Amino acid sequence: MPPASLSTKPEKILIIESNGAFGSQIDLALKKDGYENVFLLKNGADGLKAIYDYLPHLIILDVALSDGDGYTVVEKKHAEPLLTRIPLYLMSTDGQPITMSRIPNGSVKEFLISMHITPEEVVGKVNACFGHQTAADMEKQAAANTSAKKKILWVEDDKLIGNILMKKLTSSGFDIFHAKSGDEAIEGLKTFAPDAVVLDLVLPGMSGFDILQKIREDNRFKNVPAMILSNLSKQSDIERAKSLGAQKFLVKASVSLDQIIEEVRGLCR
Repeated sequence: MPPASLSTKPEKILIIESNGAFGSQIDLALKKDGYENVFLLKNGADGLKAIYDYLPHLIILDVALSDGDGYTVVEKKHAEPLLTRIPLYLMSTDGQPITMSRIPNGSVKEFLISMHITPEEVVGKVNACFGHQTAADMEKQAAANTSAKKKILWVEDDKLIGNILMKKLTSSGFDIFHAKSGDEAIEGLKTFAPDAVVLDLVLPGMSGFDILQKIREDNRFKNVPAMILSNLSKQSDIERAKSLGAQKFLVKASVSLDQIIEEVRGLCR
């Protein structure tokens, strides 16, 4: 039962996830937050049947299932006119990349791709889907509204990660200049003065190292805090980034979206 301070939430949520422990954690977190109608299935066949039986308001689907993969469920759901408008969150929590070519256009509302995503983060996304807010959400929003937005120069060329993190950064109260290459970043700095810089390392044209070095050579930005957010994780890459003045080095596959936001906030303090 939800705490007395939280109103019950009537939406039906279907979780299809083969990792019983994590699926159960999401189930428990949703019920604790007030969702009374949460259903947990552990394979694609049962999950697909449950979609027809329950007609849920939201589906949370793992891409890796015990009887195959989640893509088949996505494709069959999307092909059925009665089901296609039900929002679906596609999740990968074991490091398995999402194959975008197997996802019908418009069939997935949100991607949950971190290896370390928490049940609380999933609840936050569900609340956002239905327009619900927790007390913590309202406190964060109030803080964002009463303080000046911090400006972030963010350089990332991956489209999927770009869309996901862009939503998270802007909803967290940051003013973002998103560049997809070093040339875009350097050009943007002519009119955009960031409070912090977040860089990928593997980019078209100049690398993240090159961009950081150019930023440090500009007297206007030589003291702006910087963070590397990359899939590279060699000690030599970390040491090189620090030698160029990066305060933080995060490996994408090892951090959650909320951890990234907290680290960016820390840079801006």
